[in-house]
Amino acid sequence: MLATLLYGIFVIVAIALLIGWYLYIKRLRRNKPDMPTEQLFLIAIGTLLFILFGIWRVSNSVENWQWKGLDLGFSDENAAEIHDFTLKVYKPLASSLETVDTEIENMKVLLEDIDDLIEEHPRHASMLRYARKTWDEGAYKLRMLQKTIQKEIRRAWIAHDTKNQLTIDTKFSIEAVKLDRRINRGLKEFRALIIDIHAMIRKDLVYSQKQLGKRNQQTDELSQNTAKYSTDLTGKLLAFSKTINPTIYQGMQTLLDEIAITKQRQEKNRQHLEENKDLSAPLIQVIDYWKEAERVERHYFDQLLYALESALLGRKLGLKKNDYGIKSMNKTLKKQIPIILKKVQKRRNTIDNSY
Repeated sequence: MLATLLYGIFVIVAIALLIGWYLYIKRLRRNKPDMPTEQLFLIAIGTLLFILFGIWRVSNSVENWQWKGLDLGFSDENAAEIHDFTLKVYKPLASSLETVDTEIENMKVLLEDIDDLIEEHPRHASMLRYARKTWDEGAYKLRMLQKTIQKEIRRAWIAHDTKNQLTIDTKFSIEAVKLDRRINRGLKEFRALIIDIHAMIRKDLVYSQKQLGKRNQQTDELSQNTAKYSTDLTGKLLAFSKTINPTIYQGMQTLLDEIAITKQRQEKNRQHLEENKDLSAPLIQVIDYWKEAERVERHYFDQLLYALESALLGRKLGLKKNDYGIKSMNKTLKKQIPIILKKVQKRRNTIDNSY
């Protein structure tokens, strides 16, 4: 089989690379005895990590080729006859195998979309990679199960074609029921993986809702609230907010206006500071007030973007529009945006009215 051949070549090349690495380091040490041990160690570790990374990438590629169908295990020129034989013996089995094809093809499209989403949504990259890995492995396992069952069907069909058809069909009709149960168990396990990822997405939705309106910015370097949104992604999320509810979009725009006002107040006070050095202490204090106001406003805006992003990715990964996680998010956004705007405007008014 193609996969066996590919893995065989891969193992041989991997072993050859590791042996070559060992001989290279040994030769380097012999030819350059004056080289510091630390430098030799760094070269050895660096080249080894490079080789291992290459082996890992190639290994993933070989496995990916296999489950995507390059290694079918046989050249089937009698597919139509085998399909008719399966229909005749036990129609539900043929239907279940076709369902697997549909599920796998749909998942392949979704996995390709996830690759793009990982690039576009760095804050959710960890969740997206986990979803991709889980679904990819599940799809591969389901495909291998399907191939195993197809192999059993081919064996029965060959017996049907060369022996007593009535006897073979009778015996295989009993086995076909068992095979159908196996493939349906596989489908159930595969769909359970989809459900598990959807549950994880709903947890992310709940998390992002709980963050809305909190003033304290997380300091953890791995926090989902520390990265900055690109202008392009911000535009897409604002456009998505409009599809949820126009009031959410309007609230986001109002918050952007508040941020712009805060920046204008800072700039105006900086101009006054340039012309009134003797008033530096109170003016610097006012500028600091506006800086802090802008930081809080941007923090709120990022929270809203993250919540919108969670909802958008939930939809892209299969949650329905009327899913309770999505509906809960939409309801929370509509409730929280006016509260956030009220906080922001109250703070601005306080600074505006201070002396």
